[in-house]
Amino acid sequence: MRIGEASIMPESFTDDDCKSSGAVGSTRHLSHLTVDDEALDETSRTHHEPKEIQDSIESIVEEGLPGDDGEQLQKDKEDNGVGKPSSGSSSSPSMSRNDPADPNLRLHRKVAEIAANAYKRASAQSQVLSRSKLEDVGLVQFKELEIGEFLGKGSFSNVHEITKVTCCRATTGVEHTVKFADDTPNITEGNRLTINALSKMVSDPRELLTDHYQREDNAGENGGTYRYAVKFLKEEIRSTPQKYAIGTADLVVEGMFLASLSHPNIIKVRGLPEGGVKSLTSVHRKYGYFLVLDRLFDTLSERIYKKWQKEHRIEVTRNLFGRMNKEEKDARNRDLAVRLKVAFDVCAALKFLHGKSIIYRDLKPENLGFDIRGDIKLFDLGLVKELHPSDRDKRGNYKLSMAGTPRYMAPECGMYQPYNLSADTYSLSMILWEIVTLNKPLKDFTYSRLKNEVFIDGFRPSMKGIFNKRIRALINSGWSQNPSKRPSMDLVYGELREEYMRLAPGAVPEAQTSHNRRRSTFVSKRATGLLSIRHLMKLDSTDSLIKEDSKDE
Repeated sequence: MRIGEASIMPESFTDDDCKSSGAVGSTRHLSHLTVDDEALDETSRTHHEPKEIQDSIESIVEEGLPGDDGEQLQKDKEDNGVGKPSSGSSSSPSMSRNDPADPNLRLHRKVAEIAANAYKRASAQSQVLSRSKLEDVGLVQFKELEIGEFLGKGSFSNVHEITKVTCCRATTGVEHTVKFADDTPNITEGNRLTINALSKMVSDPRELLTDHYQREDNAGENGGTYRYAVKFLKEEIRSTPQKYAIGTADLVVEGMFLASLSHPNIIKVRGLPEGGVKSLTSVHRKYGYFLVLDRLFDTLSERIYKKWQKEHRIEVTRNLFGRMNKEEKDARNRDLAVRLKVAFDVCAALKFLHGKSIIYRDLKPENLGFDIRGDIKLFDLGLVKELHPSDRDKRGNYKLSMAGTPRYMAPECGMYQPYNLSADTYSLSMILWEIVTLNKPLKDFTYSRLKNEVFIDGFRPSMKGIFNKRIRALINSGWSQNPSKRPSMDLVYGELREEYMRLAPGAVPEAQTSHNRRRSTFVSKRATGLLSIRHLMKLDSTDSLIKEDSKDE
């Protein structure tokens, strides 16, 4: 098999599968190989896991779905409140995998261990991941969520609408009392009591989920009803040990990144499993690890091909037999401005990530969705990677696993070469071309053709029909074959901002171009922050408060 073809293998593909051949790929995987157009839209990656994690995964594969009728299994059952089983029940082949006395509990324990180790490794050198951010995330049990309509799926996970949240009790355990210096100005005993009372009244994240899972009206561009969705591993993934381990580890790390990041164009995580990865060994482990997220209503791909493209064809038909007058040109520019605003917002999210040395690695229209207000959100952070200066080579690149979706993947990534943040710039340029032209890039390409013509020879989609010179130049530089010639996300952001403001009708409000605050109505606000307390008590910005309780940080 030629180099690169592994990128359209199933996600379970690892470099260990091809040790014997020395090539990228393995003959035992050839039955899964497809080279049609749809394959270019499948997320893929090779897994370069640390040796201890890879060894754990391999041990799971060797053991399969283990049964254990020994002392450890009995202890597992008792830990889960099951009690002593009847004679012979522990090794019954007909036992349900979801039974509290599940003979596969050892598998779940091993997967929990792998996921915990993946998070530990990700957070060891991280400047981003923060356990203190979990204060604003509700810790829930899956049984407290009522699952509704199927919304979508990825390679590992399914996403369903949440139609009801019934949280039984508060579980944050976070002390909200604010401490003050004795000589803090403007703080009287009465004010002190008032602030502490307000602090205790701040809504618990679980209460927010319970009270606001449904909108009171259908206001919003998409007219939806329910606010939240739940993401969990597919059943077929959970029944395959290797995929189960990798998928769970990805979900755990994704959840922690989402909890630690806050940007108006990045999806917000609202809930995580109570007990963390230990929930995999609890009585209610049927769906494994899960994330409660804001609900999205359509993807960028759906918006392009079901709405914008249809509207554009109607407009083209109207102007087919004559030149456009000024009014028609203005209308075309307004339509383009709407689409550029979406690209601008996506760029803002990537700029935010790059500012924290985080590479996204799987940018595509299917990973971008619109919320109830019509705001674009970057979601599915399963392949994000925080980059560390110590890992950078002399050319400014990093030795990372091949990850992403072939159609939007930078050539250096697809060819298993070291890469850096500029790989995201390449992907954004492909999407910008798609947003402007309303056509699928590299349509009808096979993977072999993509590799040879795009990755190796530098072929790019035609610029015919893109009359905006600034956008043409931006796309051309962004998908340059030479990564060092691609502009930074900061520069792309500036160019898109200027062009959007030039094309948008009338004055553009600052809020539409600042990207510095979320529009979400219900976000857990802690009264322990200096700004919130000063606002409540109208303190001067120079007034000082002593250190807040940081025991959870």
